[in-house]
Amino acid sequence: MSRVLRRIAFFACAGVVLLTGCSSSSATPLDGVTESHDDGDGSDGVGSAGAGGAEPGGAGGAEPGGAPDVDGAPDAACDTLSAELQGALDAAVEAQRLPGAAAAVAIGGCSWLGAAGVADAEADVAIQPGDLFRAGSITKSFVATLALMLRAEGLLSLEDSVSTYVDGIPRGEQISVRQILNHTSGIFNYTGMDEFWTAALEDPTHTWTPAELIELAASKPPYFEPGQGFAYSNTNYIIAGLLVEAASGEPIGELLRTRVLEPAGLAHSYLDGAEAALPGLVHGYGRSRGELVEMTSALHASAAGAAGALVSTSSDLARFYRKLLDGTLLGPDELAEMTTWVDTPPGQVNGYGLGLSRRESPLGVQHGHDGGIWGFTSSSYYAIDSDASITVLVNLEGADVGRVVDDLSRVLATP
Repeated sequence: MSRVLRRIAFFACAGVVLLTGCSSSSATPLDGVTESHDDGDGSDGVGSAGAGGAEPGGAGGAEPGGAPDVDGAPDAACDTLSAELQGALDAAVEAQRLPGAAAAVAIGGCSWLGAAGVADAEADVAIQPGDLFRAGSITKSFVATLALMLRAEGLLSLEDSVSTYVDGIPRGEQISVRQILNHTSGIFNYTGMDEFWTAALEDPTHTWTPAELIELAASKPPYFEPGQGFAYSNTNYIIAGLLVEAASGEPIGELLRTRVLEPAGLAHSYLDGAEAALPGLVHGYGRSRGELVEMTSALHASAAGAAGALVSTSSDLARFYRKLLDGTLLGPDELAEMTTWVDTPPGQVNGYGLGLSRRESPLGVQHGHDGGIWGFTSSSYYAIDSDASITVLVNLEGADVGRVVDDLSRVLATP
């Protein structure tokens, strides 16, 4: 397993998430995002169709069955769309030889949850739409949301230097909070370092402190002067976690739960390593010589921390992004800051904001995030013009989730 782990470098070199390639000057993130309709009744507005199933045991009740008649949409039209989406997901799992995938889609009056493949390859247990996955870099959208909430309350300024809040950050007096959140700080990515992987593989159970990860990154020269480029760095969001803790006076796990998870009704999400785990996490895998390799808990969650330790479901992520981008969680000023884009190298996205990325799709411009972490990849986006959200979670490292998102987007774009 160590050879597989070293090859993928989980959220550093997944290759199909946020940015293409993996070099010393730009690294790919952990993970993805999307939104779903809120029916105003405490549900997330995403019904399960095709694959059916319940949320994980102990995490809540079963999802509603069938494609619901939302906002007057004809049942027959939603049923037809659900069948086409399930067919596209089945085909994607087969084409990429994925262990399994779960997806959430909402457009207009129709919403759908689907799943294909297995949650446990050895036991041949089928994935259910409500199963839990590691979400990887989707965590960054949550942490950026916390930072912007604190900004709205006057507890944090995007233009302040990092050293205003946190000591011990290399060049902290020169780097702004904004530059941390949009990856223009120039700080080296710790997951792109041999030293990190050597230590992680020697002791996979090691509990990493943010200070340890930052110290590793500080041992390498910066990619560029602050504000003079873009380089995706997981170190930025390890620092972002410390920033929101310092500005709020609360641990990030408690802050995330009280400020985002509970208010948004995300009952099936948690920050791994910072709070108690929920049951229902599917098995995650890598590939070695064509064979699946178990990687569900290959490293301690603290190795990802505020950069990627979130665990969630497709419906919870859909609900989060809907509430984020419709102004429920953030006000217009904060959303404007979050969607102020900086240029990114050529790849799957064409702009990065504050914990949010922008990409083109068959449905037009989509906002969201991608992710890849040990054993898992994910992608979740919301198409502004068509009011369509798509989330795809896969229990295989390095899966081309962007391709699956586009496959589902084409189904929605077809008249």
